[in-house]
Amino acid sequence: MTHQLPYTSRLRATLPLKSSICALAFCFAGAVAAPAYAQIGAPETAAGTSRPLQLAPDSPYRDPNLIYLEANSLTNDEKANILTISGEVEGRYQDRTLRAETVVYDLNTGEIVANGNVVLIDATGSTQYADKLELSDELEAGTATNYTGRIEGGGVVGARFVNRNTQEEFEFYNAYYTACELCRAADGDVETPSWRLRAKRVRQDKDTRTIRYNDAVLELLGVPVLYTPYLAHPDPSAERASGLLTPFIGLASDKGFTLEAPYYWAIDDHTEATFTPRIFSKVNPLMEYQFARLFNTGRIDVEGSFTYGSIFDRDGNALDDPNRFFDPSTAPIGKRLRSHIYADGYFEPTDFWTYGFGVQLATDDNYLNRYDLNEQPGTRGVYDSESRRNTSQAYLVGQDDNTRLSVSTVGFQDLRTRIVELGNDQLRVFEDNDDALPIIAPKIELQKYFSDPVLDGRLKLFGDTTWLTRQEGTDYGRGTLGLDYSRTWIAPGGIEVQPFANARLDYYEIEPEGGSKTDFSRTLGQVGVDARYPFIRSGGDVTWILEPRVQVTQNFGDAKLDQFTVIDQGGFEVDLAQDGTDIDLDQALFWQSNKAAGYDLWEDGLRADVGASVSANWNSSRAHLFLGQSYTTDRNTEFEANSGLLADNSDLVGLFVLDLGNRFTTKTRVRYDEDSSSFRRIDSSLRYRDKRFDLSTRYYRIDSESNPLLAINNAPSEEVSGALGVKIADKWRARYKGFYDIDSNNLRRQSLSLTYQDDCTLIELTYTKENLSNDAIRDSSGFGIRIALLTLGDSGN
Repeated sequence: MTHQLPYTSRLRATLPLKSSICALAFCFAGAVAAPAYAQIGAPETAAGTSRPLQLAPDSPYRDPNLIYLEANSLTNDEKANILTISGEVEGRYQDRTLRAETVVYDLNTGEIVANGNVVLIDATGSTQYADKLELSDELEAGTATNYTGRIEGGGVVGARFVNRNTQEEFEFYNAYYTACELCRAADGDVETPSWRLRAKRVRQDKDTRTIRYNDAVLELLGVPVLYTPYLAHPDPSAERASGLLTPFIGLASDKGFTLEAPYYWAIDDHTEATFTPRIFSKVNPLMEYQFARLFNTGRIDVEGSFTYGSIFDRDGNALDDPNRFFDPSTAPIGKRLRSHIYADGYFEPTDFWTYGFGVQLATDDNYLNRYDLNEQPGTRGVYDSESRRNTSQAYLVGQDDNTRLSVSTVGFQDLRTRIVELGNDQLRVFEDNDDALPIIAPKIELQKYFSDPVLDGRLKLFGDTTWLTRQEGTDYGRGTLGLDYSRTWIAPGGIEVQPFANARLDYYEIEPEGGSKTDFSRTLGQVGVDARYPFIRSGGDVTWILEPRVQVTQNFGDAKLDQFTVIDQGGFEVDLAQDGTDIDLDQALFWQSNKAAGYDLWEDGLRADVGASVSANWNSSRAHLFLGQSYTTDRNTEFEANSGLLADNSDLVGLFVLDLGNRFTTKTRVRYDEDSSSFRRIDSSLRYRDKRFDLSTRYYRIDSESNPLLAINNAPSEEVSGALGVKIADKWRARYKGFYDIDSNNLRRQSLSLTYQDDCTLIELTYTKENLSNDAIRDSSGFGIRIALLTLGDSGN
């Protein structure tokens, strides 16, 4: 017998699992039927949450062993023991929710078949859509047709047919996977995601939390770009899982076609590694690796690479012929193992103590730039690395609010070797001598702060011990102990006055190469006062601040600078000073009482630093101008010409900043020599940004005659650089960047990129070209593609 309840009522029913029809209990309510939702892009209240059931706390329908259903009608076939429920059906079992147009429930087997705009939401929030869905009596999905599902973590899987296998895993046929949001166009069709993986068969492995593909095709912006017979990657719910990352394909003039295929290995909960083989059409392959290990008190990170091959020129030709070199003994020829390793560790066992290390090593100077590896890996410890110079170090630091103690050792490796074309196919190697670089072992620094109970000032006890050794050059040792005092108080009229004083004792042991060791000590002292008088005018829309400032310093003691000078065997004067010799006067150094940043150089006599600044602040904008000059008498320190402190009157130092909120910023630093009536340094930058354009430019000029480091580093003395980014269309941007050497009338480096980016995809096409003044190996051009896909990782070059 078949019974049908009236369609005009909203039916609520509870169904015991695998029960008979006589066990049903019904109740009626005048609830308004909820509208049906589209399969994709439904409102959050439909796809991600469940409609309130409005059950009383003691309602029997809260029984976890019951399936709760709401519908407009129910047909009961007592003979077949089958329920047919229709009319905007909603079913609940524990934390699962089912919605459909029609649900057929077989009470004999407990199987449920839902048809028409089916939506199933599980306890994790994962949402599944289908035209037809077969479920168990616990609302667990079995098979489905025309299926779309959002799995835990945000990924979307779509398929013509879905089946649950015997391992309780889902298998998808004629399927695709994407991590992008699926949206509907104005005509109602589902828009193609910016990326998706299509495959004949897709399986979600719950044990390893990976998604595996057979005959997979990667589509970008609807265009097939890559085929692979097999592919696996972590599903979005997996925080870490081993698998292949997105490959990279590129083209370069020196290495030819490039293929990278990174593999990520989640070793355990605290350890991971990535291996990236790089295959080239012109040169031997290379293997990159990364490793990270997390400990209770810190972590270790390692990255590096290795290959077996020869150094090659800009066209990919091996430099194996010594006769091509002006001096064959300097030729870096021959196939051999070439590699690099960058590693660092940081540990914090207590609130006071930290310790760590940093390692930066390469087998040869041009290895990193030949393979487009990072030559500037940043700080891996307490000491920063210089451009194209590796710095390895180990350190122990104890620090709190009033104390800092550090013990460290540091070593260096220079990477500034150049191979230059001389003409007639001749090459010449310009190489710095690594044997002349020091090993610092040890360096011990101490700072301890005290409050002065008598004068209400601040006392600082400081010490520094530094020992340098070289295979070639000067060995150097110094011990310093000193005391520093300062206090700030406001005088009548609003003048801020800061008196200061310090005294220190230095001990030196210096041994020049080929000479005898000498040792000496010196006692130095300093008193001074720093005074500033800010004038502030508020009113209207602009606040003005004018601040003249004067610092007067008197130094005492014999600097014994003649002890740092010896005459070598060739009759040349050699400067043995090691610490604080690279001085470049700017606003930051201008107000230092000792203009040498280190300890060796000490200026006798009286110095007055005079400067003034004016600032205007309005809304979110600011303009700032500073000018200053330093004057000295009775001094015997001979600073270098490029320092800005060579004469009794220093170079004039200037700074101008204009900041118009987030859109426009410009900054200019200058140093002007009155004696030669010329600018020793000009450094000016500008930045403009709006919704469509991003423009930045920089101009700098350095007096090449007073700065010999320019020629050593092959750097231009006058250069203009800039970058322009343009938003072409929604999600599309183009960017150009260039560096122009005004000295040689040469565009040294330029790059052009085209980028597509949305919430789940980044695709960047780049072209770069270098032209470094006849550099035989660094002048090259290349084209690359960088791709980053949400949940699949990224790769690029």
